[in-house]
Amino acid sequence: MITEILYPATINFLKVLPILIIAIIASQIINSYIPKEKAQLKENEKNIAKASAIGIATPGPLLAYLPLLKTLKDKGLPISIIVAFMTAQTLVGPARLFLEVNYFGITFFIYRVIIAFLIAVGIATCFRFLEKYME
Repeated sequence: MITEILYPATINFLKVLPILIIAIIASQIINSYIPKEKAQLKENEKNIAKASAIGIATPGPLLAYLPLLKTLKDKGLPISIIVAFMTAQTLVGPARLFLEVNYFGITFFIYRVIIAFLIAVGIATCFRFLEKYME
């Protein structure tokens, strides 16, 4: 029973490990070289939309990007932009394209990407208003 759980978990962790290592290295580079004032990004719908689109296009699990997102937050990136990326990245990923198109068709996948994008933008917009109550 334990090997049935540990073996797949170990295999999945090893698949994520390269992306996780790259994200940790990237976050440390950003932490070292970007002064706080340079990481400021205007908190507007355009940048929220960009973060959502990047989240949709980013491969791998969200776990690998959390160290980088934490570093960017510490450097001044608004929570709403981080939430946009996280939501879109969780809802859609490029690896799902082939499976979903194969099982459900291209129209299904396109609609799902559009709806996921709108959800990410909507949630991030809500966070714009909630940010003053956070921290």
